[in-house]
Amino acid sequence: MNRKPDLPALLLFTALLFGAIVRFYPVLSNGFPLNDGGMFYTMVQDLKANGYALPQFTTYNHADIPFAYPPLGLYITALLSALTSGSDLWAFLYLPAFVNTFSILVFYLFAKETLPSRTLASLATMIYALASRSFLWQVMGGGVTRSFGMLFLLLMLWQAIQLFREYKNKHLILTILFGAGTVLSHPQTALHAVLGGALIFLFYGFNKRGFISAVFVGTGVALLTSPWWGTVFLNHGLQPLLSAGQTSQRTLESYLSNFQLDGLASILTVIGVYIFFKQRNFFPVTWAVLAYLIDPRGGSGIALLAVSMLAGAGLLKLSAWMGRSDGEQAEVTLMRRSSQALVFGAMFWFLLVAIVTDFQLINTSLKGGELKMIEWVNSNVGEDKTFLLATGREFSMSDPLQEWFPALTGQFSATTLQGLEWTLADNFFAWHGQLAEFQHCADARCLNEWSARNGVDYDYLVVMIPDEDDKDELAVSLRSLGVSIRSSGMNMLVYESERALVFELNK
Repeated sequence: MNRKPDLPALLLFTALLFGAIVRFYPVLSNGFPLNDGGMFYTMVQDLKANGYALPQFTTYNHADIPFAYPPLGLYITALLSALTSGSDLWAFLYLPAFVNTFSILVFYLFAKETLPSRTLASLATMIYALASRSFLWQVMGGGVTRSFGMLFLLLMLWQAIQLFREYKNKHLILTILFGAGTVLSHPQTALHAVLGGALIFLFYGFNKRGFISAVFVGTGVALLTSPWWGTVFLNHGLQPLLSAGQTSQRTLESYLSNFQLDGLASILTVIGVYIFFKQRNFFPVTWAVLAYLIDPRGGSGIALLAVSMLAGAGLLKLSAWMGRSDGEQAEVTLMRRSSQALVFGAMFWFLLVAIVTDFQLINTSLKGGELKMIEWVNSNVGEDKTFLLATGREFSMSDPLQEWFPALTGQFSATTLQGLEWTLADNFFAWHGQLAEFQHCADARCLNEWSARNGVDYDYLVVMIPDEDDKDELAVSLRSLGVSIRSSGMNMLVYESERALVFELNK
């Protein structure tokens, strides 16, 4: 009866509980996959139609996109969805949130091997579980690949750090297996598997035996993943992979955009950097900085792994100061009410930030109006038509209608950017700029000039109707475009609802 509570276990349970809640809440509130995933939905259908052999191209958006994407998450999704009747959309709705929740536990296992105490590992896990960047892109429909990439990356890092400390065969085998899973799940996590593994070798196993282990790991991963990359190379060469690698903007603005932490997280991270530097432990700081530098597009999500550990150390140090302790006995320090108040106050703050992210996610999905319009297109429009989608969103990659319209209708959307990172190479950002310019068109003249300048012939134009209280520039342009097209005589209104207008080009 007099046993003291296991505070690290309590903190871990809290992280898992609230981490699961913030991941599943937007999923359960929506009923349709969050944001993206349309291309992967089509690729899953392509796998099934091809007898689960890799096709040369995906049928998504009739854009001749090479089927070069790492396929493990797609295979898992296809196999799971085959177990149930009806639509495969349920897998894109629930599977990413489930896998991403499990990643919280694996992060704790990795942090426990990296940090000096269970208490510090559990604090870092709590911060990671509630950080928006740990789940924002992971629980979306496209998380059927991203969530598996992060899961296998964490599993690989967890085993790699034990491998270079103990050199046991089981750690070598598991590092190879999880490393192969990382490479076969997502191109971004494959890059960071190389970076994270190299840094763990340099900081924890920089000796002859460690070098031999690293060679075995690299060779094993290359062999296990060769059926995929060998097939891609035979079908398409290196061009698709090289093209996809050119979609990170290396500008000062893109680098600075990665450093987006709230005030409390920033303070805790700075304190953590001070503590680790004082202890001459440079691994987390080096890892975070290099992750940002080599991958401006998505490195922040990987750097968060190291940042969470730094912030956890900062929170533990603050709690020690609050409890007037030197911080050497972490469990004893956190038994004091003042220290506990600080820790759970910080947890409450991180939870509030995560809830705000949840509400943003809920609004980033197809709603009833968009789905009804898509149903009308499927029932009333013939095959192989070209659509322009005026949605009022500059960035097509975070526009659910642009992403899902080709997947759910089988039509060609000339304004959808998804998938073109595998084909456009250094023209990717130029075309992205043209698509953003199209979303600003406010009249028929602008539309015609844009179409002629870019050589885009179309059959149908979809104009989404913004909410009445939406007064930003793009919403005003949408309203103006709808009015202008109605009166231009060039297009015939064939569908109208509270949410969308569909015009057919008069030919």
